[in-house]
Amino acid sequence: MNQIPQSMQAECPDCDDETLHKTLKGRFKGKKQLELVLKCSKCGKISEETLETVSQIPVRMIISRGEVSQRIATKFPADWELAVGDEFMHEDERLLIKGIESGGQRVESCSVKQIQTLWTINYDMAKIKVSINRNDVTRSLELEVDLDEVFEVESEIEIDGVKVTIHSIKLKDKRIRRGTATARDIVRVYCTDKRPSRPKYRKKSR
Repeated sequence: MNQIPQSMQAECPDCDDETLHKTLKGRFKGKKQLELVLKCSKCGKISEETLETVSQIPVRMIISRGEVSQRIATKFPADWELAVGDEFMHEDERLLIKGIESGGQRVESCSVKQIQTLWTINYDMAKIKVSINRNDVTRSLELEVDLDEVFEVESEIEIDGVKVTIHSIKLKDKRIRRGTATARDIVRVYCTDKRPSRPKYRKKSR
């Protein structure tokens, strides 16, 4: 199965510049053309692009979906270079590269021609860790959300029917206390449950 790029650099007619575009739709037309519907990440302009495809090279790929893994043989364009952390579409599934084997060892990046095995995980959804503090007691849980969902510091979100306030967000390389972040970049969200604690009652002695 040939691969459709999840994103790519393309000329934007509105920005009048080459910008990063997200692939909304893509299909192969015959053996030599790839038709794409792209969205500019800078201005949101949607446009169509037709690319001439190059020869495809077979690659052994492992897809992990939770605790289940699948080994398949697929194809990638011969001029691609892949790296750990890259995303791409395989059929209707978004995948994230977690490991690459080349020359009998793990590498961070490699040309398709030199790849022996590609390890990937299903990346349709993001799992985010959440810490909720209430009256100096903190509990942790995990949310599964869309990759592009936006979280904002000082905003309210609802978890298990309770509204909590985000006071900071930990990203892969820093922690922010103002602004927004998308789920794909978030490691943990810190929240406060501002509900008052329940009063404690003593049993009266008879």
